[in-house]
Amino acid sequence: MIGATKVCPRCAERVKAAAQVCRYCGHEFGRVSLAKVDAAATGGAAASTRRTSPPRGYLWSAGAVISIVLVAVLAWAMSPKVERPVVVNGAVRETAAAAEVPVTEVLAGPQLAAGESLEWSADGAPEETVRQIGTMVVRVTRKIDEDMIAPVVSVSRGTETVTIVGEAVSSGYTHRISAVRNKAGAPPVVMLQSFSGGAHCCNHVQLAGVSGGRLKVVDLGSWDGDQIALPVDLSGDGVADFVERDNAFLYAFAAYAMSAAPPKVLNVTGGRVIDVSKRAAFRQLYLDEMATSGEICRTGAEGMDRNGACPSYVASAARVGRLDEAWAEMVRSYAADMDWELPSGCVVRTSEQCPEGSRIVYKSYPEALLAFLKEHGYVANGWSPPDAAGVDEVVPDPANAD
Repeated sequence: MIGATKVCPRCAERVKAAAQVCRYCGHEFGRVSLAKVDAAATGGAAASTRRTSPPRGYLWSAGAVISIVLVAVLAWAMSPKVERPVVVNGAVRETAAAAEVPVTEVLAGPQLAAGESLEWSADGAPEETVRQIGTMVVRVTRKIDEDMIAPVVSVSRGTETVTIVGEAVSSGYTHRISAVRNKAGAPPVVMLQSFSGGAHCCNHVQLAGVSGGRLKVVDLGSWDGDQIALPVDLSGDGVADFVERDNAFLYAFAAYAMSAAPPKVLNVTGGRVIDVSKRAAFRQLYLDEMATSGEICRTGAEGMDRNGACPSYVASAARVGRLDEAWAEMVRSYAADMDWELPSGCVVRTSEQCPEGSRIVYKSYPEALLAFLKEHGYVANGWSPPDAAGVDEVVPDPANAD
C-alpha cells in the first residue's frame, strides 16, 4: 500500500507525508511530530501539535558554539597586530610594523645576535651558509681561484643586496663573520674579518650595514696580526671603537717580531672611517702600552729589541702628555750599535715614493725617530727635545748630491 502523502507547497508535487525535504525542488517542510504522521497514515484524527521551538539540547549546543566563536573573535581583536618580516626569494622584506619591532624569530636562517660570531672556513662549511642578523639576511658562499678560496658574504635587506669578499687563501683558513652593534640603539651590522695568510699580514676588516636608510659597505683596511676583538664603546659616546695597532711602526726600527706598536682607534660614522685615537677617552689604552713597551725600551726584557719598543713607548707617552720624560728615557736606553736601516725622510710630502733627489738620511736613531713621530702625527712639528738631546742636524742623502 502506498503510504500517506502530502503536496509540496513550492512545486505542487506529491511526496510522502513523513518527508522533511521535497525530493523534487528541495523545499524543507519543517518538523512534523511522528504522532501526526502516524495518524495521517492510519486515517485517525488524533495528531500532536507541531513543535514550535528546537529541542533544549539543540539550543545549548548552538549557544556553546556561538560563545566560543565570540571569544575567539574578541581575543583576535584585542591582540597586538605585529607584522613580521617576510622572506621573499630568500631576502627579507620589511613591513612598517617590522621596522619598529625587533625581530624575535628566525626567518631565513639561525639568528646571529649582536656580539656573536660565525667561524667560517671552506673546509668546514656547506656550499651556502645562511644567518639572520636583525632584519638582514646574510649568505656566505665561496669564490674559487685555482687552489685558493675566498668567502663571499652577501647581505640582503628588502630589495637591496651588498656583497663583501674576503681574502683568497687555502681552504683551511678560518674567516670570522660577526654581528656588531656599531651605534647604541641601532640595528647590528655585519663584520667580516678575513686573514690573508703569511707569517704576519694581514687581517682585512670590512663592514656591511644600514647607513642613511641604505645598505653600505665600509672597508677598514688590512692590519698586521690576527683577528681583533669585537668593537665596544670604550669612550661612552654611543659609537663602537675598533682598536687596531698602528702598522707604521712595524719593521720601521726593528724586525716585525721585535716591533711594538701603539693603539690606533677607529670609528665608523655615516659610512666613513674616522681616526679618533687622539681623544682623551682612550688615555688608558696608551698608558697600558706605555708601561709595556717602556719596560722593554729600558731593559730589553725577554730578549726583545729595545729599538723596536722605544718608538711605541715615546708615541704612547706623547698621547698622554708625557713626551718629555719618555724622550729622555729613550735617549738613555736605545741601542746605538744596532744594525738596522733607519727610516728615511723626504723633503716633499708625498704618499708615493720620494722623488729622486728629495730623500733625507738621518744620522742617528733619535733623529730618525723624531722625524717619524712628527710625520705620523704623534708629535707636533714645532716640538723639540729638551736641550735637543740626541738629535743632530738633518742632512740630505749624500747619494742624492750632484
